[in-house]
Amino acid sequence: MTGIEVRELDRKDEDQVRTFWELERDAVAERPYNDHLAWHAAKTYFPMDFPEWDRRFWMAWDGDRVVGTLSANGSTVDNLHRAHANVSVHPDRRREGIGSLLLDRARSWAGPEGRRVLAGEVFAPVGGTSPALAFAEHHGFGVVMEDGMKVVDIPGTRDTWDELAAECAPYHRDYELRTVWGPLPDDLVGGFVAIQNMFISEAPSGDADVEDEVWDEARLRGIEARAEAARRRDARTFALASGGEVAALTEAFVNETVPHRGLQSGTLVVPAHRGHRLGLAIKVANQRAMAERFPELEWLMTGNADVNVHMNAINDRLGYRVVERCLEVEKTI
Repeated sequence: MTGIEVRELDRKDEDQVRTFWELERDAVAERPYNDHLAWHAAKTYFPMDFPEWDRRFWMAWDGDRVVGTLSANGSTVDNLHRAHANVSVHPDRRREGIGSLLLDRARSWAGPEGRRVLAGEVFAPVGGTSPALAFAEHHGFGVVMEDGMKVVDIPGTRDTWDELAAECAPYHRDYELRTVWGPLPDDLVGGFVAIQNMFISEAPSGDADVEDEVWDEARLRGIEARAEAARRRDARTFALASGGEVAALTEAFVNETVPHRGLQSGTLVVPAHRGHRLGLAIKVANQRAMAERFPELEWLMTGNADVNVHMNAINDRLGYRVVERCLEVEKTI
């Protein structure tokens, strides 16, 4: 493409990182709710090495102006056959071939690395399409799963929490609910790791060519240390069986620099402990803890596969509403 040059980001150059971050911010600005990385987190994470991930970043330059970005990564400890790519093009420069040029760079990196599946996420309005979805379809990516992206209004729903907690309480009398901020105490590490190692198998993954992740304490501690540096505050609520066994877990986080918004991450009840309303109970407890620590918190975002009937029902009770679709797409390379 005439005049456009793709160059790798210098991750140690904060000015370049800021330019990269601003373009990605502008590319998602049209979405009223998004989880664009806080700037403090971006400038912290970009220069770091992540032992469990091979991360690469490129920028498309038109002269002295950046018009597109590419983030690509692949796990170094599991799912070695997969790579993930995120292409962003400035809204004023779409449909000029810039995205295609960046996608070619992702393929040329992933293929020689032995990664035969290139995956991504594209967002679109409910019942509609978007430039990102059209781009993925044009390049032959297939949708392997559809998630409803949901938001809950924290101030508008917190009056329901007592009633929901009371409804669940008779069903989990033999369990302790425990919320932890930041690094996990040693007695919870084994249970946390066990849940992460089973998460992919137990949560709906549609037609995605994906395997269980491989977690250990070293991986957890590395993530916790990076989160601390980035001012990301993780709230985790566990349900513990009478012997101390981890029966269920939910995670959410807020970055202290943008405390009005947060991201609800994974929730899983271990199969042997289902049927005790633990999923709803731990999510209520976790939201309560987050609202107490961050009174500025306005909303939490999460995503649920359309086929995940149980979790969708829980989030309906909590007051989540669908604001857009996330299409998980894949292509064999």
